[in-house]
Amino acid sequence: MKKYIQIIVALVIVVSVVWMAKGGIAWASGLPAAQAPVPLSEPISQNDSSLAPPPFVTDVSESGIYNIGGICLLDVEYKNTEVELKDKADAEIPIEESGKVPFSGDGQLLFPGCHVVHYMDGEIIREMSSKDGDWKVCFGDNPDLRDVKIYYYLDEPENGDKVWIPLETYKEDTLVCATAHFTGVYMPAGETPEGPEGVFEAETVMQDGGRVGSVVVPPSEVTISESGTYSAGGICSAIVKYYIPGLGDSLHVQFPTEDTHIIPFPDNEDLLYLPGCHFLHYRDGKVKPTMTREEGEWEICFAAIPGKEMTLYYYRDDNTDVNPPWIALETTTENGLACAPLADFSAVYAPAGK
Repeated sequence: MKKYIQIIVALVIVVSVVWMAKGGIAWASGLPAAQAPVPLSEPISQNDSSLAPPPFVTDVSESGIYNIGGICLLDVEYKNTEVELKDKADAEIPIEESGKVPFSGDGQLLFPGCHVVHYMDGEIIREMSSKDGDWKVCFGDNPDLRDVKIYYYLDEPENGDKVWIPLETYKEDTLVCATAHFTGVYMPAGETPEGPEGVFEAETVMQDGGRVGSVVVPPSEVTISESGTYSAGGICSAIVKYYIPGLGDSLHVQFPTEDTHIIPFPDNEDLLYLPGCHFLHYRDGKVKPTMTREEGEWEICFAAIPGKEMTLYYYRDDNTDVNPPWIALETTTENGLACAPLADFSAVYAPAGK
């Protein structure tokens, strides 16, 4: 079983939540499409993980807006033409490493963050001057979080002690932004609304043979033992039809972990909207590696983002073995939902749009 960490990537890629009538599902509007200075390559073959590009790493050598792995936007404007300026940015911050850095701000850090390294004439620079250029980092603003602020810590602090330092944070439309002149890790922090005993107030939403729950946030994990429509955390909705007895499933919201950060995603125009949902199949109480159409039908839906061409992706994950890369599913968008049949095995699913 994976070690789950309190991370809310929804801050990064979810900027508004609208409850849908079907299954209490919510749609997440992601970061605006950045105009990458370098043209995107053709999508990789769905069945060849060796062709997948290195995930979430971007080399910057000219001014522009760069989407860093769907986690943040880095807005760069180079001014000094007498020196060679460049940057390297990535969204593969080791959670274990960043989690050890002392944090004394309000709320909680919302992993993952973005890592920015500044170079001048080939040398790493701890802090860039405004006469050399302007650097700005932005994360998606989630209206359900309070007092969102961006923090950073230096890669190489002068006294050797890393610590999260608050930055002056401001809003730009659906983003929260701050200057990014330091070589280090940037990450938003915010306060989440909590119900009694520190948990979200929730009730399962069921249809097609079950009761219909009240209009509140569904639980992030659902155990399924009969046919019906189920929602997990307002992120996804599952439609399940069992044809034989003894079948069951668990459905839960899948926030990124150390493993999911390294799952390669096709280098195409799609932007992956996390968190996703994890489906694990059972028969007679034991994990079932594969399912067949004679046993039942399974479909998963995410709310379609207006103005986006939606595709659902998955990677195989049975809680003991992760098999990359992300693979596209034939997706149908109708009545505000993007839906696709599940793969024949346990997997993690997430929507992407372009």
